[in-house]
Amino acid sequence: MNGNGLRKKKNGRQTIMPFVCVILVWLFIIGAVCIVAEARKHAPDPVGGETGSGRSDESATDEHPGADETTEPATEPETEPETEPPPVTYVDATIVSAGDILAHMPQINYAKAAGGGSSYDFTNSFKYIKSIVTAADYAVVNLETTLAGEDVGYSGYPNFNAPDSLLDAVKDAGFDMMLFANNHCYDKKITGFLRTQEQFDAHGLAYIGARKAPEDRACRVVDINGIKVGMLNYADDLSGGKTDRRTINGKSIKDADLPYLNIYNLSLLDEFYADVESDISYMKGEGADIIIAYIHWGNEYSIKHNSKQEEVAQALCDRGVDVIIGGHPHVIQDVSVLTSQSTGKQTLCFYSLGNFVSNQNRRTLPDTRNNTYTEGGLIVTLTLRKYSTGEALVISASQTPTFVHRHKSSNGYYAHEIVPLSLALEDPSGYGLTSSSFGKKNAEEVFGLENDVLGGVVEAFNASVVLPVADAIPAAELSAPEGAGTDGGE
Repeated sequence: MNGNGLRKKKNGRQTIMPFVCVILVWLFIIGAVCIVAEARKHAPDPVGGETGSGRSDESATDEHPGADETTEPATEPETEPETEPPPVTYVDATIVSAGDILAHMPQINYAKAAGGGSSYDFTNSFKYIKSIVTAADYAVVNLETTLAGEDVGYSGYPNFNAPDSLLDAVKDAGFDMMLFANNHCYDKKITGFLRTQEQFDAHGLAYIGARKAPEDRACRVVDINGIKVGMLNYADDLSGGKTDRRTINGKSIKDADLPYLNIYNLSLLDEFYADVESDISYMKGEGADIIIAYIHWGNEYSIKHNSKQEEVAQALCDRGVDVIIGGHPHVIQDVSVLTSQSTGKQTLCFYSLGNFVSNQNRRTLPDTRNNTYTEGGLIVTLTLRKYSTGEALVISASQTPTFVHRHKSSNGYYAHEIVPLSLALEDPSGYGLTSSSFGKKNAEEVFGLENDVLGGVVEAFNASVVLPVADAIPAAELSAPEGAGTDGGE
């Protein structure tokens, strides 16, 4: 082979080589691009998550072996399960209110004989109603006599002054609060008026309707089972509206003494209403849930309220009083349900509870004074309710007609025993009605008369009450330990 052939072959190789190099370079570039792309495919994203739909090898190996490389759906953050609101609860409280306690001399003489020596024992008068009074959470009664001290001399009508031990019997019977705005509170002038209040304090009895200093409040807010009850007490001065000389029960009141008494005048009703509004505002500020007004007013021995009582009662209703309880007439008067002209709220009004205990009866008074009615009285029990929502109301009222069984006792003096009529007529012997020849007969007569006066007003009021929360439960039931009150257990 000659030299020209060799040169041709060599030149052919040289011609092919550049193309081979170019191809190799492109293959290298394509391979490098594929490697980078694959690396990026499996690399974690900058915020610690995964890019694309792939997962890191470590994640795929350790957490979910064999899982395909797909994006998991995002999970919603966990939320607290919804809880039911706590049940609405309520507390109840009962308040007993009784009429006028008068201490005539026959009662004082009996108490002296029962006490012996220099002591006076009035407990016999209250023995048959003690269980009713003590069963209530709180009990209120009107004291229509002064406790001016033995040095002044004990006396009955017309200027009452009784032994201090009368309060021992009242407290033993279960009463907690005394009413002292009445027409006999000033019978022994300012000295007896102030000393009576001192005796309330000494016997541990609350009171309203009087002041020991002009700047004192004559109303009070009492917490009863968690229900705050505001109570106020006023008396008509019985002057018929005369203002030229201020009097109470016909007795002149010194100008300096007037600010101590909680009285109103029929010619100065605007002043009275302003005082009531101030009392209610004060008691509301102290948290009062319910307002009860105790009023001494009306015509003695009349079983029907008068127009002035109705006018004052409506004014009290319009100002937010929930219950009105009256005294002074010495007989039971009718009951009304008033409606507030501003709010439509109803107010239960007992115009008079009559005598609780006295010496007034068919033998000591003329017929013209409804003397049979004076032997009777009324105990009213109010049931109050307050809900955990803050709502409070009077949910019911009940009436216990009473009779004062006045009869000659073994000590030679007249006993004056307060008897709950419905119970006593079922068990005359157990309630002492057989201690006299007339006890049961007279009790039946008084019972019939009192029921005629009362009618069915209270029952109608109870039926009209609408509870604001139908499915509430007693607070005590909710707070009772688990299993308490059941029949199970050992």
